[in-house]
Amino acid sequence: MIKQVLRLVSPGLFLPCFATESVDDNKVIVRPVLLSICAADQRYFQGNRPAQILKKKLPLALFHEALGEVIYDPSGELEKGTKCVLFPAGVSGLNRDSNYEQGAFFRSSNSDGFSQELISLTHEEVLPIPDQKNYKTYIFAELMSVCCQAIDRVLRLTTLNNKTIGIWGDGSMGYMMGIALKSLIPDCRLLVYGKHDEKLMMFSYADKVVNIYDADDVPELDVVFECVGGNSVQSAFKQILQKINPLGLIALMGVSEQAQSMMTRPILEKGITILGSTRSVKKDFEQSIELIKNPNVLNALQKVISKSSVVTSANDLRKSFIDDISVDFKSLIWLSL
Repeated sequence: MIKQVLRLVSPGLFLPCFATESVDDNKVIVRPVLLSICAADQRYFQGNRPAQILKKKLPLALFHEALGEVIYDPSGELEKGTKCVLFPAGVSGLNRDSNYEQGAFFRSSNSDGFSQELISLTHEEVLPIPDQKNYKTYIFAELMSVCCQAIDRVLRLTTLNNKTIGIWGDGSMGYMMGIALKSLIPDCRLLVYGKHDEKLMMFSYADKVVNIYDADDVPELDVVFECVGGNSVQSAFKQILQKINPLGLIALMGVSEQAQSMMTRPILEKGITILGSTRSVKKDFEQSIELIKNPNVLNALQKVISKSSVVTSANDLRKSFIDDISVDFKSLIWLSL
């Protein structure tokens, strides 16, 4: 079977390619219908990865946040037209910590992502959406799953009940991290730190929002989830160390391509634990889908849709990425190849 794939061949340039897709009696043929641009996709598009990484990775079909529609399931388990969340980590991502193994399979990283006309997936990679009519918001299942895993990994080290928790970052990741925390740990006290007052107003579920330029240095946080990333990680981490209590825990979730310096004295003096968490496995996806079923969560997530566009060509896709650079939260793409 011949299919069209939109691949990034060099920063800023997408080209349509044609590839073959084998039909397997044990797999489901799916058509990706809705994609969400991730910060990782933008780093490839803008060329904000080291040159040797870009040379190794490209050409590459982007997108690991995707919803699809079943075209054909030889087993008859899934009806044609069933809307599903598409699992980007493949069968290797079924175990709890498998995504952190060297060379772990992950779409839009070491394998083509979902900007494809059709794709053949195992049943384990296709998660039916509970609400088939209002399915759009489940596009955030992947990002929410990353939040679910981060919470799970923190809970392996400490309790979060009745704790004061801080989130650094007022973007999409910080927003969804807060929703996940308030859903799973409702008795926590949640403070959100950011630098954009208009974005912080969106965090209505938080117990307190703080502009980082107004924050004092009094320690009060037991656990912090860093959702900043990029070039601001260093300044964010410095401020986190001022605000966190002794024996606190910091979960780093924001990706930075630049080398960051880190003062070890406050880390050692306070006995701080640091962990990194940026991916998820299937059980995290299943948990995130259950969270999104909640009408309050569903309504809250709809607020982070900043822009939607229809993509029918490589030029459309390039324009969507350019437009996404200036949006506050998430850009969605309806794919029609």
